[in-house]
Amino acid sequence: MKHFIRNLSLKKKIHSIVFFCIILLALASLFSIQLITKANQKVLYQSVASSLSYTGKELNNRLDNISTMADMFLADINIQNGLGILKDSKSIQDRSIAYKSLYGVLNEYYFTFRKNNINFMSLYQDRYSIHTHIAAGKTLPESVVEDLVTRAEDARGRTIWITDYSDQYGLFMVKHLLRTEYLTLDSLGTLIVSINVDGLINGATNTSHFNDDTRYILSSQENLIYNSSNIKTDHKTLFGTYFHSRYGLVNKDGNSFFYVKGIIPEYGWDYVCLIPYGSIADSLRASLEICLIIIAVSIGLAILMSSSLIDSITRHFDNLILKMERFAAGQTEIPQVSYDYSKRTDELGILHSRFDQMVDKVNQLIKTNYLNKILIKEAQLKALETQMNPHFLYNTLESINWRAKTIGAKDISSMTESLGTLLRITLDQKSKQVPLSRELELVQCYMTIQKFRYEDRLEYEISAPENLVGYYVLKLTLQPLVENAIRYGLEENTEGCRILITAEADGASLIVTVRNNSSAFEEDLINKLKKREAEPHGFGIGLLNISERMKLTYGEHYGLTLYNEDDQAVAQLSFPLSRTPEDVMDTKGE
Repeated sequence: MKHFIRNLSLKKKIHSIVFFCIILLALASLFSIQLITKANQKVLYQSVASSLSYTGKELNNRLDNISTMADMFLADINIQNGLGILKDSKSIQDRSIAYKSLYGVLNEYYFTFRKNNINFMSLYQDRYSIHTHIAAGKTLPESVVEDLVTRAEDARGRTIWITDYSDQYGLFMVKHLLRTEYLTLDSLGTLIVSINVDGLINGATNTSHFNDDTRYILSSQENLIYNSSNIKTDHKTLFGTYFHSRYGLVNKDGNSFFYVKGIIPEYGWDYVCLIPYGSIADSLRASLEICLIIIAVSIGLAILMSSSLIDSITRHFDNLILKMERFAAGQTEIPQVSYDYSKRTDELGILHSRFDQMVDKVNQLIKTNYLNKILIKEAQLKALETQMNPHFLYNTLESINWRAKTIGAKDISSMTESLGTLLRITLDQKSKQVPLSRELELVQCYMTIQKFRYEDRLEYEISAPENLVGYYVLKLTLQPLVENAIRYGLEENTEGCRILITAEADGASLIVTVRNNSSAFEEDLINKLKKREAEPHGFGIGLLNISERMKLTYGEHYGLTLYNEDDQAVAQLSFPLSRTPEDVMDTKGE
């Protein structure tokens, strides 16, 4: 298997890696969607349950309003006086006036509270009966009226609700009226209020977002008061058989419902509010389908784009292989392909250019004799010695700078000047220590070159008071820290990087700080580098090198400190305050 994978073409290897990553991401996305769907389903259930539970509170409020109305009716002085006259007076005229007065007051209460779904109100006293609706006295059988009056009298003034006749005549509230004057508490009559259960339930469910599909079951301990669902069974087993928790799903005859179960506490009635589960399931299904479509489209686009990108890269390797095969077959001239790589500066352009150069060199070696080879070798060695001469490098850079200024290439000129200054300061072997201004100049030149590379992604600021730039610091300590900040702040991070360089005096010490906002130092990094517990990176002057040189030059009181502060990596250099390099030796001796 390893042999097979190792011998696959580069294109197939890259395709395999990309496809594996796409499949892995797709599986992770599906798993995440499953978790999110379950979480959303739970939240949706809770939201729907909360909305439906509000109908129980609204139902309780409407029943409370009717109970309050009954208490007000009992305490009404007009009702007390009218019923008292009907009971005690022997004058027919007084009783007639009292009857009319009671009829008017009874209708006033009815019209005031009928929004609470009252069908009619009736007042009974011995041989008298007063009704808000004339047909009300004929609707109820005499036996039902007698039962309602008897139960009210047994309650002795308490407001009670009668559910025995819910299936035929609806819900009744009855109250036995006692005389309150002088607290005699003798019987004055009975108030019977007929409740429109359908209207009561519909009024309560209108507060729900699902009022068009809401179904209701209302039951007392003795009787089933109301049932608008298609679940038909004995009310005593209804709640225990179908509704086991506060909310959930129930299936009956192929229909699925989401239900919320609760209790109206003051009345001891159980209620269940149901809505068809199809609307909730459709919402969840639609969300899931949209997510799956998005994943499928994303996978398709990712495959197409990655295939196109991989092909655009690997075809250049194919061209390089074609060149090699033709050259290996004995073709001495540079093999021609359909693409010009001379203007490309990436790795592929470099490979093709180097191969073409190699072909030219091989051809030159073939065409020349042994003497020419020796002469060329000597010339190459002398040219190399000349190139390594700093004066030659400076002069070459000055020529490039002059030419760039001539053609108006300010960017090239600026980079060339910065590189020349950088080389001059770096190759200067005269002094081990330089003024802070010289070290900052080196950093400025380095940053000028880097700005052309990274453009707006790189920002920097140097803040050094004029009275501090004349103090001496160890050469090549500040620029490597800036280089380290750029490497870890930009080359390994796609975000921008801001570098702040500050200098300040702290007692007898000069503190130079380099901060960047795009990386962080590993804890106790210097000690880990000393103990080889951490591997150094890069090819420049390392952090351990800077730390050791400063300790050797200035003593243990000075050196390099690395830490993280406010999501920023901070490198702090501590130097003694000295105007001349000789002062440093005195400081170290102290």
